[in-house]
Amino acid sequence: MSELLGDIIRPGTTRGLDFVTLDELRKRTGVNPDSVLKFALSEMLCNALDKDSTEININIQVEGDFYRLEVGDNGSKKLSLREIELILDFENKASSKRGLLRVSRGYLGNALKCIFGYSYALAESKGLIPPDIIVTSANHEYRITLRPDRIKEVIESEVATTKRDDNGGFTTFTVKVPIDEPSGNPSNHSVLKDLVFATSMVNPARRISYNIFGVEKGTLSSPQEGKSIRQETSILWYTRKQFQSLFEDFLRARPETQLKEFIPLFRGFTGKKAIREILQNLNSSNHDWRGKNSMQFFPATPLRDLPDATVDKLFDVMRGKAKPIAKRSIPSVLGVVGEESFEKLCEQNGWEGMRYVMMPSVKVDCTQHYHGDGSCDDEDHVEFPYLIELAIFDRKKEDQEGLKVYQCVNFMASMEDIFSRIYNINYHLGRVGISKDMPVTVLAHLVCPVLKWLNYGKSGLDE
Repeated sequence: MSELLGDIIRPGTTRGLDFVTLDELRKRTGVNPDSVLKFALSEMLCNALDKDSTEININIQVEGDFYRLEVGDNGSKKLSLREIELILDFENKASSKRGLLRVSRGYLGNALKCIFGYSYALAESKGLIPPDIIVTSANHEYRITLRPDRIKEVIESEVATTKRDDNGGFTTFTVKVPIDEPSGNPSNHSVLKDLVFATSMVNPARRISYNIFGVEKGTLSSPQEGKSIRQETSILWYTRKQFQSLFEDFLRARPETQLKEFIPLFRGFTGKKAIREILQNLNSSNHDWRGKNSMQFFPATPLRDLPDATVDKLFDVMRGKAKPIAKRSIPSVLGVVGEESFEKLCEQNGWEGMRYVMMPSVKVDCTQHYHGDGSCDDEDHVEFPYLIELAIFDRKKEDQEGLKVYQCVNFMASMEDIFSRIYNINYHLGRVGISKDMPVTVLAHLVCPVLKWLNYGKSGLDE
């Protein structure tokens, strides 16, 4: 089933040149050119963490007129030429992340295309020859050259494939971004290091090695038995429109997908008995959309055979049978870093003390502002769980760095102050006597399967 999800394609715009046009890239990503290196590191790190990898290597160096960024992971999934070509299909978005509502680090779905496009567009804007992108996986190297066709308004991609020695089972992406500082000397190494460090704090089972311009380098955490984030999704987290959109994604990409494969994607419906009961309900009131004969649906019925009205009925039946997640089980369903892991982190860094709290809850999102205990008939009424972890560490008194506040969402460090619209962390720390000069580290971590961002740059969360 994981391979099935990876094959889902969400059609995008036919304006392929948008991916090599700076103004359009700003709109697609919410990221300005001077933040592209940080954006690229964040998204490539997301992709590595979303695999079953235990080790991740990051290397950022200056090479001529460019910053060279390499991110490699030892995940078991290796990339074939077909998958590289799928990534380079600028007319479509590879989008298992965008369609399914579940805990996921990545969000854009087309982030790699945007990173590749920014590399090309920024080089072109500075009068430089756009650099190739290099991907190594298992015993293959793929050297990618983007060829925008201004007349046809498409991006042609050339992929040169060569055999090579296996690099220890690592898959590595290498991209180059033009230097954005007149002196050529990087001044943002501490920002990049903070991004890596905070990400490591919420992924203690991964070993992340980094070398940032030769100034910041080291190894964080250590590989343990894999702690992968849960990939559950619940029908109760979807509005009718969202469910229809997800169904259409499957229909476009894999119309032969059977009901017995689609229904178990949702929490509580993995057993044969549950699938059988859903189909019995579906068959009891479903009729041919032309009004001729009754239609019967079976576990092996492909999605392409479902009329639109039946998709709506399927949504209603599943919602009627679904059970909400109890507050006490939220940590086990969504995943959590946990106090024990933070205690080990405290010990590894030589910090002097720690306070930890975890707060699980459920958010009701309803256009009717419904907050009762009974059921709501509004088809846009959804209820989804979330939890917040807050860890506060006292560092050594001689530490000169002062207050450090890290904000993380779904096991990934944020590039920005994302909680400011919801909760001003620094203001509330000041109210309890923690000033900006005190050697204290604060980590706020939100885990939620239904994220509502203010923009594509993930610079702020909506309430």
